[in-house]
Amino acid sequence: MPDYKSTIAALEVARDKGLIKNSSCANACSWLAPSFAGVEIDGRLVGDHIAGLAAQQRWTDIDNAFFEMNGFGTAGVRGSMAIGTACFNKIILGLGVEAHARYIEKAYAENGRQQGREKAVIIAYDSRRGSYDPQTNGPGFMVKEAAGIYAAHSIRVYVFDTVAPTPELSFAIAELEGIAPYAGGVFTASHNPAADNGFKPYDCHGGQVVHKDVQQIADSITGYGEVKKMDYAEAAARGLIVTVGPEVDAAYIAKENQTAVWVDAAGRFLPEKIDPSLTIVFSALNGTSQRLVPRVLERRGFNLQNLFPVAAQCKPDGAFPTCPKPNPEEKPALNEAVKLANETGADILIATDPDADRLGVGVRLKDSEKTLYADDAAVKDGYYLLTGNQQLVLLTDYILSQTIARDGSLPANSAISKTLVSTDLAKAIADAFGVMTIEPHVGFKFLGEKLAWYARHACEAAGPAQPYRSLSRRERVELLSRHSICVLFGGEESYGSLVGDYVKDKDAITVSAMFAEMAGFYKLQGKTLMQRLEEIFVRYGYAREETISLGYAGAAGNDVIRAIMAELRARPPRQFCGRQVIAAIDYKAPDGGGSRTALSGSGSMLFRDAEPEDAAAHTGYVPVQGIEVPLFWHGDYKIIRASARLPEANMLVYVLADGSKIIARPSGTEPKIKFYVLARGTQGADKGSAQDKQAVNAFFASVKQELTDFAGRIAGPILAPA
Repeated sequence: MPDYKSTIAALEVARDKGLIKNSSCANACSWLAPSFAGVEIDGRLVGDHIAGLAAQQRWTDIDNAFFEMNGFGTAGVRGSMAIGTACFNKIILGLGVEAHARYIEKAYAENGRQQGREKAVIIAYDSRRGSYDPQTNGPGFMVKEAAGIYAAHSIRVYVFDTVAPTPELSFAIAELEGIAPYAGGVFTASHNPAADNGFKPYDCHGGQVVHKDVQQIADSITGYGEVKKMDYAEAAARGLIVTVGPEVDAAYIAKENQTAVWVDAAGRFLPEKIDPSLTIVFSALNGTSQRLVPRVLERRGFNLQNLFPVAAQCKPDGAFPTCPKPNPEEKPALNEAVKLANETGADILIATDPDADRLGVGVRLKDSEKTLYADDAAVKDGYYLLTGNQQLVLLTDYILSQTIARDGSLPANSAISKTLVSTDLAKAIADAFGVMTIEPHVGFKFLGEKLAWYARHACEAAGPAQPYRSLSRRERVELLSRHSICVLFGGEESYGSLVGDYVKDKDAITVSAMFAEMAGFYKLQGKTLMQRLEEIFVRYGYAREETISLGYAGAAGNDVIRAIMAELRARPPRQFCGRQVIAAIDYKAPDGGGSRTALSGSGSMLFRDAEPEDAAAHTGYVPVQGIEVPLFWHGDYKIIRASARLPEANMLVYVLADGSKIIARPSGTEPKIKFYVLARGTQGADKGSAQDKQAVNAFFASVKQELTDFAGRIAGPILAPA
């Protein structure tokens, strides 16, 4: 092993001169220790790579690659595939999987057998480099590396035979009858650019790991030599690695079908409710959903001759050749789908991100609608591309209204869930139906955890009976409504949602089928989804929500994001574009200690992070000037008690006098600061009118400019050349 003492000395000199951060120097030096330096990544030793950068005085590159230690964030760990502690690579992967394996060993010993589970994990993966091997159509080198680590801990590993969606992985952990893995993991960077990859660990309930135990174990590992390994072929020969796929597909499709509303006893769309002539363009954005979307639609009785796949994007390809950034939130990602939709005259288009947890939807506009949306940036070549919030509103309205139409009423103790940064219009709809709204933090893992808690509480209250996984959807609804909380739908602004609780994560597969049902339902009435959305605005008031994402990459960018949040805390805004702040909520405790608080616009105390005194009366909200402001404790306190408390998060929420909200938080998956603008219109007689929309849109544009200018003033001095 080469001696890297001279490189360490050069790094320390650069640190002392202010050319690199203290953290960059410390992290790079730690990876010059033999345990890390001798690891080969992309054909080069880690130590030699760092030494080469230092010799060439590429200090910015060192800063960007080593300014922080990559860890589990909002949705696992992810980053650019490169050498560095801030990136995603063999070492970061190894530390994370080793930590997950150690956690599983401990947790399984405590409760695994009692749950009737195997000491096993199941691994899914999308089409990205390292996840997928196009030569074999099977797992890539990173998946095999991870499987070998689990196997070395005597943990059996079920590996999908080819690319598989995130929701199917979540389903496989909690719902399969034939195998019963205790945990799982997905190799994906979700909607990030092609250069990125990542890993999301899953817990025994089928949702992403929420607690900090795995990260704490990872932090305790001081050398890469502590990572246990077993050769993939040897582990397979010993029965520690088992290939799965078709049997999981079949089970998922069978249970998923039960979440539909207007289907017959065989689970097929009722032609008197769902127009069978509906046409759909479908894109998998070169990821995983082509495995299941057509089959799920076919199971519902949809005529596959009316489904038009974007051929170039319905095969796994981690280079994403027709879509460099496969994020359905961004309009360019849907270019090919819109093109095919115009060629076929399709009623709607659907596109999932690579791991199929997010969904983009486009709606063909009638000629009479084109004038209405002529100046709307969401329109692309005759199709309106729905935002995640608009999807959430349409789904909430449809599921609640049509469940009542089908059953005569909603189940007792019904609820919907949306993240705190998502549209409040969904809550207004739920309120009108007498349904509770649960608002967890950003990250679907928090909703997945709650679904597991609600099911556990119901089973404990009902006493010994059939295992929960063996219950049908209707049986679960009956059990939950009698003894717990029954979540009918959950969604978030970032294009992800779920129906029911078979999956404990975002599920673009099931929601694709729900959009097919919903679009077919309204088509039979001569309406488009946009016409239904306009009806919702007239009834509940107009809402314009959008996320302003400002990217600040690398070490300097990280400083910018920290400075923006620090400035907001040091000098809390009293108004935004002339609209007064009536509540300012900080979900992070003060650095010096103490309780979290919410302040009025004048700076006085509104409420503290205190446990509710009356469980029966607690709703999760407090009225302030006629506006419901969310508390630190959810309305499900009566069921899950202390677990109803929202965990700390680096997020600031400002509630305005008209019910609008401005929210600031750093992204947990990308180097961005995010400002969520949830602008509400009047609740008066002209709600949903053209004039009201114009006023709301004008306010939104002003706030967007104000926030962008504010961030620019903070970023300028930090990013200015030295």
